[in-house]
Amino acid sequence: MVDFVPDVTKINNDQFAKFAVMNDEGTLSEIYERTLKMSQVMQSELPDDVKQKIEHFQSLLVTKTVKTDLITGDKVEVSGPSPLVQIYNEKMAAYDAAALEYNSYRIDALSADNPKAVQYWAINAHILRDKVRAAMADWISSGYKNDYEQIAAYISQVEGRDLTLLKQQYYDDLDKAKLTGLASGSDFYYHALVPGSFATSTGWSRFSFSSGDFSRHSNSQFDSSGWSAQASAGFFGFGAHGGGSHSEDKTTFDGSFNSDSFGLSFEIAQIPIVRPWFKSSYLVSKTWRFDPGNPDMKNDLLSDGGSPPKGLMPAYPTSVIFIRNLNMEIGHSEGFDHFMSEHSSSSQSGGGGFSFGPFSCGGSASHYSTHGNTERDYGYSWNGHGLSVPGMQIAGFKCHVLNMKSPNPSPDIKSWV
Repeated sequence: MVDFVPDVTKINNDQFAKFAVMNDEGTLSEIYERTLKMSQVMQSELPDDVKQKIEHFQSLLVTKTVKTDLITGDKVEVSGPSPLVQIYNEKMAAYDAAALEYNSYRIDALSADNPKAVQYWAINAHILRDKVRAAMADWISSGYKNDYEQIAAYISQVEGRDLTLLKQQYYDDLDKAKLTGLASGSDFYYHALVPGSFATSTGWSRFSFSSGDFSRHSNSQFDSSGWSAQASAGFFGFGAHGGGSHSEDKTTFDGSFNSDSFGLSFEIAQIPIVRPWFKSSYLVSKTWRFDPGNPDMKNDLLSDGGSPPKGLMPAYPTSVIFIRNLNMEIGHSEGFDHFMSEHSSSSQSGGGGFSFGPFSCGGSASHYSTHGNTERDYGYSWNGHGLSVPGMQIAGFKCHVLNMKSPNPSPDIKSWV
């Protein structure tokens, strides 16, 4: 639901009630993956003395031996861990075993399942701790712990300045985040909402909107990244959505209601979207470009930096806006009463919910699990002058706009790879 690219070129009054999504270029993850595959980065050369030092350190970590292929008889050079690395790993395993033993007895004592575990920890904890300290000392003195980690840290720090390796690391992070759907069998990339317990959390903010607020904001103007839009009272228009299993009927309520008696309240929470594989810093860096030798990509831009911006990825969602316990006071309206009566009749014959601006009222959803499909109805209550929707729903998304040109490579870079 959050793997999409918003269409920011349609910031207008209709945008308040309908969220526009760019579908022609693919999902956010597909565009990001294509960007990594089809891009070039600045080529960087390490000094000769640094290269020689890295080669020396790598020879201390890797041993090359010549083996004879049993089938062909050919001589084959095989790389493997050096004696230094083998001893390091052996001493590390001994330390890990001692530390796990110490933690295991400590957990048993903390859980207090039986008195023996508590007494064992009280009497023998210092002995178990001594084993951990001895294992660490042996790892340092005989296992080359400090030497190995200093060598590894130096190689990692120097090679980390190589953008080709950094880009490969980004691509590895993306590949590790690939999951496979149970129902479809197709791949998708990991996304998460944090914290995961937000739906049952008590940390939601209460929001209310009175008739006076409606009068002040019914006709307003806002500015977004350099381009403006008008918001009129049409924000509170009604659009009905219904239909059975094979068709969908759409009707629109074009009547009006008395804004003097209007009231709106709900609880709201903004929940961040987490994508560990998505490196936004790469998108705005001046050290990459699309491969000019690829005719499909050389003229493409993620964003042209315009107002509003256009491109493959002019924006991306960063948070989801959830609301719950929605209550609306509309007052008496014969036209809306008639609309609600017709909607109730169509709902009983297979109709769905209807929308009130960005808010959903009623409807149903299908959820797939290993136990099969589950249909759930999300109801509302109408008492003749007000609506109440107790369930949780998505009211919108917070998006980050790439209001700069991307890619925008530095003209000083002469070598690309």
